Amino acid sequence: MGKAAFLLHGWLSDHDDFKALIPHLQGRYERIELVSYPGHGPGDDYRNFKARETVAHVEREYRRVLEECGEADVIGFSMGGALAAYLAANYPVHKLVLLAPGNKYFNLKLPFSKVKFLLKTVYAYQKAVLAKDRESKEELRQKLRGVFQDDIAGLRVIRDKWLRSYIRSAFRNFKELVAYVNERIECIDCPCFFAWGKLDQLVPRESIDFLAGLCVNERKVVKVYDHLSHFLLHSPEREELVRDILDFLNEG
Repeated sequence: MGKAAFLLHGWLSDHDDFKALIPHLQGRYERIELVSYPGHGPGDDYRNFKARETVAHVEREYRRVLEECGEADVIGFSMGGALAAYLAANYPVHKLVLLAPGNKYFNLKLPFSKVKFLLKTVYAYQKAVLAKDRESKEELRQKLRGVFQDDIAGLRVIRDKWLRSYIRSAFRNFKELVAYVNERIECIDCPCFFAWGKLDQLVPRESIDFLAGLCVNERKVVKVYDHLSHFLLHSPEREELVRDILDFLNEG
């Protein structure tokens, strides 16, 4: 018996969603459980992704981990965040970390957030140039570089995974899964950490607000990152996010 970390990745994604975090979790947990959904495993076909089968599979895996370990922290990203919130509402969860949970999707405010961020950052960079502040210049340059790298990564995802024949069926099942779990999340009573980037291409701020409103635990942290997109832990500017997650998990 011992505490486990139960990790749920995103839609049309894999365990690499947590590649930057896993080394920090090793040694903190006796077991790290990385779940693969139907259709998402190595060599599998996304056409095999089905909403209800995915929810049932995640529930079976989580019950097994609880039986074998007794206690688990659950970390979910994107669609995995929606599934993680569902688990927390229906099963014992020690701590819950939700990274851009996909309980709501399509961030219509993204263009305005992107322009605002770029204007603000460029203005700050110009001030740093005039002040001959090399440290601030480099920090701002890194933030801009990280945003553009995330945009390039997003275009690669669209090319490699979204422009495929399976996308209509996969998206239909994604919508069904999100609707199913949302109807069954009435209350979350464990400590929760919510993370969202203002430059998120897919998930709107309303998603974390929706779930934070259902969390009744006094330990509830909502963190918004001005310079991060939906890719979060994939971003080169993820250090602050990783540190915040670990601080939350280590508390108590």
